[in-house]
This record gives sequence, C-alpha cells and structure tokens, in this order.
Amino acid sequence: MTMSNQNVSNQNVSTQTKLKSAFDIKALAMGTALSLMLTTPAFAAADQDKDGIPDTAEALIHTDPAIADTDGDGTNDLNDKTPVFSEIEPQTAGNGKVSIDIKEALVEDNYDYALRKDATDHLELLLKNTGKQTLSGMNVDYQIKNLATDEMERYHVQLGKFTLAPGEEQRVHFDDGVKPGHFRANPNSMYKTNTDEKQFTVWISASGYQPVTTNIHKDAGGAEQAD
Repeated sequence: MTMSNQNVSNQNVSTQTKLKSAFDIKALAMGTALSLMLTTPAFAAADQDKDGIPDTAEALIHTDPAIADTDGDGTNDLNDKTPVFSEIEPQTAGNGKVSIDIKEALVEDNYDYALRKDATDHLELLLKNTGKQTLSGMNVDYQIKNLATDEMERYHVQLGKFTLAPGEEQRVHFDDGVKPGHFRANPNSMYKTNTDEKQFTVWISASGYQPVTTNIHKDAGGAEQAD
C-alpha cells in the first residue's frame, strides 16, 4: 500500500469511527429517553408524530418531533438505527443527467422576496429546467457534514407533486414546510443546533435520470433567525 493510499484508508477508518461514535451517542440518548418514558409519565405525554418517541426526547437524538421518519428513508425513527442518516443512496443510474441547472444554492443569508426582508437561514435551491420535457417525480437528497467532528446527517426528500416545466425556474425551500415549494426540514438537525463549520452536499434527481449535485459551505456560527 502506498503512503497516499494508506492515508486515505486511515481517513476513511477515522470517519467511520467518528460516525459510529455519533450514532452510539444517539443510541444512548434514545435509551435514556425510553427509560424516562417508563418512569416519568409526564415525560412521555406528548408525541405529535406518533412514532413512539416523546417530543421532549426527540431533541436529545436530533430527530423531528413532527415527522415519524425524520431522514425520509422509510423507517420509523424508533426502529431506525440511524434516524438522521438516510439509508437511501442518492440515485446514480439513469439515461444521462437530469436537465436541471442549479442557479443558486443557499444555506445562509436567505432573503424572502415576497416580504422583502431577510429570511431565517435554511437550505434553498433555485432550479431551472434546461430540457424540453416537464420534470416530475423529483427527489432531493442532502447531506450535512460537521467539518470539526466529521459527523454527518443525510435526508431524502420526495418533492411529490412539484414539477418544473421546460425553461421554468423555481425556488425550493427546506424549512418549516408550510408554503407551496417549501418542504419540512428537521428543526433538531445539527444545522440548527450546532455552530461548527459545515459542508452541504445536495443531489437532485428526477425519475429515469442521473442526479445533478452541488456543494455548499456553511461558515461557523448558528443558523440565523429572521427578525
């Protein structure tokens, strides 16, 4: 093994070890939360997404109290060994790349053009269909990596009825998910709860096509709230 290959191998082992440690900590938090559920009825009182994890415990394991499958991989959070790391691999097969141009990708310094004021920091994508066919059946996978600890989260989001006509541009937001074109993001993710520097990797795919991808850097500091 060359020194270069050995360094890469050592880095991979280090990353895997850190990921395992992060998931072990979440498992410990889950165990503590479940123990409290059994011994303290008030702790288990509210569970708005009915996933078997009380809302107060969801913050401990960084899952979404309003979504039973936080990472979108099809497994209920209570039964998911990695509830904030989707087991769905971003799509790689297909007949050429999807005809999408990512015109803009933001995770900070967002702006609400309708209200003409700054918006709370969130993942925002400006997409343009550069092809001749309307795009539908679209998915977005995004990964967040903590550059200080190597901890990672990954989410799979189906855009449902969202379509993009030929030549059309639309913004897609991952925030509280209450408006058209807005999809719910995990409020307890490391993006919202941790101030370390981060790297986002985003994959955008449509049925039958390979994804387009982009990387976004997030400076150290928490996600800023709009005034």
